[in-house]
Amino acid sequence: MRKFFHQIHLWLSIPLGILISVICLTGAILVFEKEITQIMYPETRTTQVEGQHGRKQRPEFFRQVRALHRWLLDAPAKKGESSAGKTVVGITTVAMTVILISGVIIWFPRNRRTLKNRLQISCTKGWRRFWYDSHVALGFYSTLFLLIMALTGLTWSFSGYRTFMYDLFSGLPVDNLRRFFYSLHTGTWGGLTTRILYFLAALIGGILPLSGYYLWWKKQKRK
Repeated sequence: MRKFFHQIHLWLSIPLGILISVICLTGAILVFEKEITQIMYPETRTTQVEGQHGRKQRPEFFRQVRALHRWLLDAPAKKGESSAGKTVVGITTVAMTVILISGVIIWFPRNRRTLKNRLQISCTKGWRRFWYDSHVALGFYSTLFLLIMALTGLTWSFSGYRTFMYDLFSGLPVDNLRRFFYSLHTGTWGGLTTRILYFLAALIGGILPLSGYYLWWKKQKRK
């Protein structure tokens, strides 16, 4: 069974790893969009950041980061419509969900000693061991947050999925549901603490495919 999930983990990660890194790293940047904008553009301190209490004109940098995060720069012609970039982001996010779940199944230890080893990162046994431990341990620590981000992010990618998720909370007004899923996706639901945790998780999510590529490349060299 582990071998089966290992193959799923590997063959989804190899073609989509770079896209996952792009989505996660741009998401990490967007976590602190408001603070970065206020530092770079002090005149915006009295305005609001979209998603909080209103809209303001985003600096060009963040418009591009957001477009990369949501549509790979291929924005839909109209709000609510589809585009190739939006579809690719959605499919990649579904694959990321499967990669995360399969990674937990592969990681799940058989005994307490193995659990202890997999939660630690060795810095004294060479680069390959360091990146392996980092991939395994950091992946475990960030999985829950990454899954929340992925499962809520899909509500912006696929209308059918959004309808299904909204139906689960059918007693709430649609506007409240939008704000609820937005807060879950961005980490604003718990204030600064959860935003920092989301930032770290998204940053790790962007690094995991790169460490995975390195480990796969080292393995191929040994064959």
